[in-house]
Amino acid sequence: MSSWSLTTCLPDPADPARRSAAIRRGDGSLAVPEVLRPYAGLIDAVADWDRLAPELRALDVAALEPVAGEELLSLGHPRKVLCVGANYRDHVAEMGVTEIPDGWEPYFFLVPPTTSLVGDGGEVLIPADPSYRVDWEAELAIVIGRGGRDIPAATALEHVAGYACFNDVTARGLLARRVTIAAPFAFDWTASKGLDNFSPLGAVTPSWLVPDPSDLGIRCLVNGEVKQDGSTADLIAGLAEIIAAASRLWTLEPGDVIATGTPAGVGHTRGERLVDGDVVRVEITGLAPLTNTVRERTQD
Repeated sequence: MSSWSLTTCLPDPADPARRSAAIRRGDGSLAVPEVLRPYAGLIDAVADWDRLAPELRALDVAALEPVAGEELLSLGHPRKVLCVGANYRDHVAEMGVTEIPDGWEPYFFLVPPTTSLVGDGGEVLIPADPSYRVDWEAELAIVIGRGGRDIPAATALEHVAGYACFNDVTARGLLARRVTIAAPFAFDWTASKGLDNFSPLGAVTPSWLVPDPSDLGIRCLVNGEVKQDGSTADLIAGLAEIIAAASRLWTLEPGDVIATGTPAGVGHTRGERLVDGDVVRVEITGLAPLTNTVRERTQD
């Protein structure tokens, strides 16, 4: 785990209206230095990254007084959450793809609804119907700290505030629509990947604490059993290329999140799915891990 990461906390449980961006240290303790008190949460702080980052870098994090508050399960919602599909060589291989075509560029497929994001410790709520075939997808998330349009790949990583674990939970049974009016509408990415609580996002580790994000181990464990065990070195489009490609389509803004794809080992290729009570943990070298419990959604 990194020495520290950014999260959102309730500094004083007796005052639930007051939320704050906070530092989560490697031992799990929370601290709210003065520089973070003006920010109502993680996303709020990252949105002011150019001003805030130098002050955070100057902190002696180990010397900060801990708070007796609680880490919040919801981190807030960025302006954009972009996801990249089919971006690990071993994952596309397990889907039967044997060759990457010339001219391929990152494929962006989803901007989840605000209700889809949950934080570390939050619950992933799944439908009771097993035909939804809910799956895990461990991913490295890029969190943008400096916005821009048409960002060159050569300077793209200078726009990164930090990195986080992400789980692109997917209802495989909803991806191909049972009834479609025409071929272009045969697939429903939003329904498959954007249901409530389907986008767990972990605490954000500042970029200067991650010296080489292009070579990080990435694992997904379900109930302690390793299902995915890959490396960001296996990415087809690297992190800088992803940022540059996204910025050609959209103006990136501070606080935006880009999930970069998942390695081999998803449940779909194993004939497995998530069920009530499963505990899913995403681990990426140097980052704060992300753990979520799966719960069957009850009818309101």
